[in-house]
Amino acid sequence: MRLRIFTLMMFLCAATGAQAQRYLIPEHEGELYLDTSTLIDTTEIRIEGASQGLALWRRYAFSLHDKGQCVVLDMKRRRFVGTFHLEGNTSHCNNASFGVERYSRKSEFPLLYISECRGERACYVTDISTEGSRIVQKIIYTGDDCTGPMDWCVDREKRILYAYCTIDGKRTFRRFRLPRLEESDAEGIVRLTAADALGDIAVGDIAIPQGSAAEKRCIYLPDGVPSRGCRMHVVDAATGRRLRLIDLNPIGYEPEGLDIKRRRLYLSFHVAGHPERNLIYRFRLKPVRKAATVE
Repeated sequence: MRLRIFTLMMFLCAATGAQAQRYLIPEHEGELYLDTSTLIDTTEIRIEGASQGLALWRRYAFSLHDKGQCVVLDMKRRRFVGTFHLEGNTSHCNNASFGVERYSRKSEFPLLYISECRGERACYVTDISTEGSRIVQKIIYTGDDCTGPMDWCVDREKRILYAYCTIDGKRTFRRFRLPRLEESDAEGIVRLTAADALGDIAVGDIAIPQGSAAEKRCIYLPDGVPSRGCRMHVVDAATGRRLRLIDLNPIGYEPEGLDIKRRRLYLSFHVAGHPERNLIYRFRLKPVRKAATVE
């Protein structure tokens, strides 16, 4: 009986401690993890368009480029796997994140949510492999209250789809339940409206929004270009309170897409005029129970 009570107490303490560690905050300095220009033989392979969205799944990284080229990397062995153009997608590909659902039992990866960013500001839901892709659903927002470019990212644990846009002059994350493939209409489209939103989160003073990622209690938001300064905001996903501001200026390049694997945050930078050179930095995520507001 005593052993059973002791075991129960230990379990409750562990659960309480895990719950208390609400935030995963990047340490201030990242490290260069991978430079694609050292991996790609540019005499044989042509890379076009600045690197944009970045999505990780297991050992693979999918680095997306403006106009739809996808570069596949083996992050464990740090080697180039291959490249192809996304079928039916010649967009800016500003952000990318994996969801939960798979297109079929044969799909190696979950569906990839790619931000078209401009034009329709659509989210292209993509069945992807290391050799090719196809769009299997399109998500669009039908409302004029969200202005400017619109990005999309998925919180896989909560099954939430975030629309990253500007509302009433404020950078905002608008939350939606993650649509399923079966919810598409006859055209393969899901049309979201303000009535479908679960709520809004104002995420603060962000001058030039880049990619976005959401996990646990944090939203990670790169911001800026070298000529105007670069940083990464870390905000509370429930309140929008800014928890940390990471100075990215010492890296010297424009931050783009990002993703999280275990307790590491990987952030992509593009080098102007050199699409074959995609720098991926890695930041250690430190669990903290409390985080002070950063002004």
